[in-house]
Amino acid sequence: MSNEKERHALLAKGRLLFDSCSAENEYACVIGYVDHNLAQGGRRAEVIADFIEWLRQQRNMNVAPQHAEAILQRLDNKF
Repeated sequence: MSNEKERHALLAKGRLLFDSCSAENEYACVIGYVDHNLAQGGRRAEVIADFIEWLRQQRNMNVAPQHAEAILQRLDNKF
């Protein structure tokens, strides 16, 4: 990942996937996004850490708590 613009784009993609997948109660795309970026390592893994923190905030702010919680539980079971 070369710059801050790319970092923001990756976070935005994660949030977009969360919004679109949550609407369908289908979380595989979000899990796939996390898996793919973790496998890339380095700064992409840092973006995933930020994304997971964002999911926790969504859960705690009651914005989309049930969807965020479902994804976080799947990630906890996976790792």
